[in-house]
Amino acid sequence: MRGWVILIGSFLVGPVVGAGVATRGASLIAPYWPKVASAPGEHIEGQIVRKQRDGNRLLVKVSTAQGPMLATFTEKVADLDVLLDSGDTVSLLVRQYATFVDDPILERVKESSRAPSSSQPSTSPLPARQ
Repeated sequence: MRGWVILIGSFLVGPVVGAGVATRGASLIAPYWPKVASAPGEHIEGQIVRKQRDGNRLLVKVSTAQGPMLATFTEKVADLDVLLDSGDTVSLLVRQYATFVDDPILERVKESSRAPSSSQPSTSPLPARQ
């Protein structure tokens, strides 16, 4: 008799636990789950038109095939300010294209082919000794 009580009790508790996990489970796990795995996204590639540091956030205007995009970064601002430059091509992961995007995932940065600056040392050969 005791076995039947346990079996019936688990059949009654199972749907209650399942419904609770289905409704509240994602919000409880989200802080510990990586951003990339949380939702499928769209890869958007574009060229940086302009960037502006505004206190503890970095605003980056990106020209994409879908249209212009203003990406606002609030994490690792100092690092991104050094990394990103006007003319660079970036690949961003966003949920879907939008004109204003907060904290997109920066997948790749491809530097533009700029001429080397004059501050770098010259690599010209030394004159031969006689």
